[in-house]
Amino acid sequence: MLIGIIGAMEQEIKLLTKSMEITETKTIGMRDYYTGKLFGKDAVLVFSKCGKVAAASAVTCLIEVFKVDLVIFTGVAGGADRALNIGDIVIADRLVQHDMDASMLPGCKKFEIPLLGVDIFKADSRLTALGAKSAMHYVSHYMAEDVSQEALTEFRITTPKVVVGTVASGDQFIADSSKVRSLTEEIPDLKCIEMEGAAVAQVCYEHGIDYIVFRVISDKADEHASINFPLFIEKTASHFTRGIVRQFISEID
Repeated sequence: MLIGIIGAMEQEIKLLTKSMEITETKTIGMRDYYTGKLFGKDAVLVFSKCGKVAAASAVTCLIEVFKVDLVIFTGVAGGADRALNIGDIVIADRLVQHDMDASMLPGCKKFEIPLLGVDIFKADSRLTALGAKSAMHYVSHYMAEDVSQEALTEFRITTPKVVVGTVASGDQFIADSSKVRSLTEEIPDLKCIEMEGAAVAQVCYEHGIDYIVFRVISDKADEHASINFPLFIEKTASHFTRGIVRQFISEID
């Protein structure tokens, strides 16, 4: 099995890159694709850059050029569920493009992708369950030794929750509590908001490729969303990403 791994920000995959035994680097479409062994498994790793188009471009290349069998998309997100705090982990079982609205077209509802007839992309339940198990294993066994106590204290992280639910994607960095409330009213079981996951899900759906999307909550997607955002990724989320991916791919057949 060849696993494709994507992060939208360089810091999100920096530790994965360091952990990888890279045998080849190919530059395609202004992105570097690293091929090699990651925690003993064949993998291709890429920093996609931000937004739905960038993510779709990267995942299409992973599928069409590198012929990956599974796609992992990881990174941070803004929390939509008020019960979630910084450091909590969301595994996507459903993904929706919250900025897609062609409802003025006959027979097309809000969030539906025109001509595809799909508004919600559903992840494979087996992979989702394994993702949640992997995240809980990391939190229970490795987080405390992997992330400095100083960083955990700074971001008020004790024992992160791991939840499964809906992830909404759109080409907006949302820092508006009223927008979050509006989206939670329209999208059932919405856990977090980000900028790439549902685009990755659509491409994988159209190609018949399995995928998993997991996100670490970095903020509440409100007016304070940008505060310490880069620092959180550097000190905390990048470690979560590496640890969860390591556990997840170790259990993939």
